Amino acid sequence: MPAPIPHKHHDEIEQDGFTLIRNFLTPEEIDTYLEASDKLVQYAREGNWPAVRTRGKQFPPWPKNFSPDIWGISGLLHPDLHELSFPFHDLYANDRILAVVSDILQVDKSMISMELLNMLINPMTDFELDWHRDTIKPEVSPSEEQEELLNVEAFAGAQFNLALTDDACLIVVPGSHKRLRTDEEREKTVDPNRRKEHITGEIVVELKPGDLVFYNNNILHRAKYDSSKKRLTLHGSYGNVKHGKSRAKGILQHGVAEWLPRLQPRNEDLARLKQKLVDLANEFEGVDLGYAQEG
Repeated sequence: MPAPIPHKHHDEIEQDGFTLIRNFLTPEEIDTYLEASDKLVQYAREGNWPAVRTRGKQFPPWPKNFSPDIWGISGLLHPDLHELSFPFHDLYANDRILAVVSDILQVDKSMISMELLNMLINPMTDFELDWHRDTIKPEVSPSEEQEELLNVEAFAGAQFNLALTDDACLIVVPGSHKRLRTDEEREKTVDPNRRKEHITGEIVVELKPGDLVFYNNNILHRAKYDSSKKRLTLHGSYGNVKHGKSRAKGILQHGVAEWLPRLQPRNEDLARLKQKLVDLANEFEGVDLGYAQEG
């Protein structure tokens, strides 16, 4: 009989909507990825990389016009980044992080699919994201929201932030991933004038360099970007191949299928993860899935 899969992180996400691992990276790893990230940020701010998240827009598609005032860089595994991407192959696909994902999804690592690896950075001017769930639009009625919450497989995927610098940007409402919004939450997610206001019970997920948080992407959350504080946080996700169809829109909307065939993984784990995503992309080839959110 195979050994049972640990479930500590799975259980914490089930209960609270997130799980926090302090000091996931060693000091030496932090230094390595800081150096790699600084090079990539400079490359992107100079206008050399089009896959960036421009300040002032929250969800894809992001504008094609270039501005150095960006809050994120997408496609860290993209082959067109060449050697700039190489350090992130090992970060995204290694036994330590895949063991955590296996715990969360409750599957063997052979059932984990590659999804996304991006970077969240400080913009050049302050910027705040609205309260939102990643895959459920705020305008839905309570009955529609309840149906979507029931139909979404909570462990179809695993989404994370891995901090390389001090990071106090992510704000969440614990436990909100598995219930309807309260009247206050509904008002502050629907009313465009109130989407950045304090919500009762919210907490700031404070990360130190090397800390890792995985969270359910339908927890009520937002982010507050202070342009004066350097932020380098790796932001990505993994999929459970059993539930690939439910993940397709949220992942393929980022254009990963366009460059995936050219990705040449630098380790065996990434090669296996890639093939799972290739299979999903092939299943939806030619299908316009649209975007999970607007704004």
